[in-house]
Amino acid sequence: MILINLFWAFFKIGLLAFGGGYGALSLIQDQIVNINKWIELDEFLTLISISQMTPGPIAINSATFIGYQIAGIPGSIFSTVGVVLPSVFWIFLILKILKVVSKWIDTVEVFNALRLGIIALILSATFRIGIESITSIFALILGIAAFYILYKFKPSVIWIVLGTGLMGVIMSLFLPL
Repeated sequence: MILINLFWAFFKIGLLAFGGGYGALSLIQDQIVNINKWIELDEFLTLISISQMTPGPIAINSATFIGYQIAGIPGSIFSTVGVVLPSVFWIFLILKILKVVSKWIDTVEVFNALRLGIIALILSATFRIGIESITSIFALILGIAAFYILYKFKPSVIWIVLGTGLMGVIMSLFLPL
């Protein structure tokens, strides 16, 4: 039963997650932490961090990690298939609709409007997860510094991940909890 529930939860996420993985993060949090209560928020944040560091789409990585955490390898498979399957459906449906309506409307304007909704989803996930991740003044300062460095100097994201991880290790050595 848990495998069907995992599939269904991630199917709903995949069906509604426009804008890619970052747009899906708040939906994933709602389904996994708030509605089904399969894992706690701190564990969810850790799994999201891991899924961001591994190659591949974040929604698929999240589904795979969370599915594995809840039900092992079968959970990974059911969760991953659940989150991917709706994309296949959406691609075929959107292509059919665009082929029909492109004779009457400017599809560029439709996609421009969709971008605004996607940006709203990404910002929502950023604020929800960001607020939960700020657990100390150090975390707040580190987050602001990382954002500033990314914005101003545009380094590879890997350097930000490695740098913030290193800073976390150094701080834990000097200021253990």
